[in-house]
Amino acid sequence: MKEVFRSPDHAQVSIFAAILENEGIPWFIHNSSTQQSLLRGVLPVLFPIPEFWPALSVLDDDDYPDAMKVLTDVRKPDASPAADWKCASCGEMVPDNFTSCWKCQAGRGNGAV
Repeated sequence: MKEVFRSPDHAQVSIFAAILENEGIPWFIHNSSTQQSLLRGVLPVLFPIPEFWPALSVLDDDDYPDAMKVLTDVRKPDASPAADWKCASCGEMVPDNFTSCWKCQAGRGNGAV
């Protein structure tokens, strides 16, 4: 079992666990509730101790390189922001991550610029 990620934010650790699950990589979270139980959260705020933070590990050491690649790729910012597109039906500018116009619901493939 090898650790691939540790953070005081349990939600972030859980998100990365879900990403590994989608990739078919078995995982385990250590210290999932340890930090919250220390003096009801006061001690970790005053003295953050990383050893008590939730830690995500892969169960099989052979999965470690794949897990690290997947999690590294997730954390990389996009090289360039995606360009918005103009709806051919109504002329509205639509964010790149939309597949259809938010205003008229025309699909992106319908002559969008």
